[in-house]
Amino acid sequence: MLRKLFFSLIIIIFIFSVFLECDFDYLKHPLSIWIYIISLLLIIISSFLEEILRFLRFKNQLSKKKFYEKKIKTINHGFDGILELDNKIPKWWQQLFYITIVISIIYFCSFFFTNFANPQFEYKRAYKNQLKKIKEFEKKQPQASIETVKFDKKFINDGKKLFNENCATCHNIDGGGNIGPNLTDDYWINHKEKTLIKNVFSIIWNGSKKNKVMRAFGASGEIKGNDIQKLSSYIYFINKNNNKPKNPKFPEGDKIILE
Repeated sequence: MLRKLFFSLIIIIFIFSVFLECDFDYLKHPLSIWIYIISLLLIIISSFLEEILRFLRFKNQLSKKKFYEKKIKTINHGFDGILELDNKIPKWWQQLFYITIVISIIYFCSFFFTNFANPQFEYKRAYKNQLKKIKEFEKKQPQASIETVKFDKKFINDGKKLFNENCATCHNIDGGGNIGPNLTDDYWINHKEKTLIKNVFSIIWNGSKKNKVMRAFGASGEIKGNDIQKLSSYIYFINKNNNKPKNPKFPEGDKIILE
């Protein structure tokens, strides 16, 4: 009996883990726990009833023998002395079938009438949790601003990835300029700040009034302050680097040496 209970519980947990794509957090959900309890109670009750019925049937060995002789049935056809028995399926198999029916009904009702295992609800909940984690992270790790931004070599690689994703279309992959200006020379259309790193940060954050295509990535929330600092560090690096683009765009704006 204990073996039946153990294997039945393992089967129930396995079924749920398959249904829930191995997200074991759902195994602790109140509905899951109730299913475990109900399933175990049904198994225990059926096992006890089976033992009681067996005890009543087999009061003595003779009645047991007669029962099995009567129980063994054959289908009226055979070949070469081989007979086909007509016996019922094992009890554990039948119980497992009933368990799957109960689980399917509960799962069907929970899917359509509750938020349990509903993909849309799961997505919204995961999205809210992600936003919550981001806010908590930002509290511990304040975003860079025009006052705190500074060049750091460790930001260059990440800044390059961000540049390729957000800036390369307009400024070319090497920063030499395309429809946007060349970022590797000393000519600047916008020059509000006294240092290069702050000036670049300011342009990415506030956008350019002289060029509407250059929108305010930071002020709109499209790119966070820490990522703008990485971008600014990369642009600072390619601007001060001696290896300039082979085919840069013609100069635009005023020539200003920013350190």
